[in-house]
Amino acid sequence: MGDPMIEGPSLLSLGASLVIVVGAVIVLGWLYSRLRFNSGGPDNLINVVGSRALGPKERLVLIEVGGQSLLVGITATQVRTLHTFEEPVAVAPASKKSGFADRLRSAVSEVAS
Repeated sequence: MGDPMIEGPSLLSLGASLVIVVGAVIVLGWLYSRLRFNSGGPDNLINVVGSRALGPKERLVLIEVGGQSLLVGITATQVRTLHTFEEPVAVAPASKKSGFADRLRSAVSEVAS
């Protein structure tokens, strides 16, 4: 009984096939992330203005629909409108969240001073 050996040309075609499959998976993933149909845009009628987690499965969401703002409570089992505002709620522009690098830089500059 001889050892099964893979010859050079079949090993080369196996490697090429593997590269093609991995490349196809990467390209399809990129296309999916770019072409999502529910990704939001200027023509959406429902806009999520803000959200706040209250627990692992509970959250409050402020939604704007047709010129009205709705405060919605969401749990694992239900969604309930908690309050309806007649006019859209004015929301202050969100400040730029600093990442780890910015926090580290500011901490190092405070220690150095």
